[in-house]
Amino acid sequence: MAKALVSLYVIAVLALLATAVAIWRLQCESFGCMGVGVAWFAWAIAFCVVFVLGLFARNKATLVAAFAPVCNAAWWLQLLLGVALVAAWVVKRVM
Repeated sequence: MAKALVSLYVIAVLALLATAVAIWRLQCESFGCMGVGVAWFAWAIAFCVVFVLGLFARNKATLVAAFAPVCNAAWWLQLLLGVALVAAWVVKRVM
């Protein structure tokens, strides 16, 4: 169970990273970049769901010592991704 949960979490974090890069590269379309905003909103919801999954995975990974470093690395990667994107958003808003 722990192996499947950690594997699912690592795959989800990698998917979040790939999706963030894809959304970042989107160009604005016609009426006020609404499509890009909706994509980021959906990404933020997925980020929260995956973050909760990560908390469960970190809890289960401590039961099996071999999974703990991988799970912790994925958790820190997700946390850094979220902080970096929030910082980029703040910088764009200010400038």
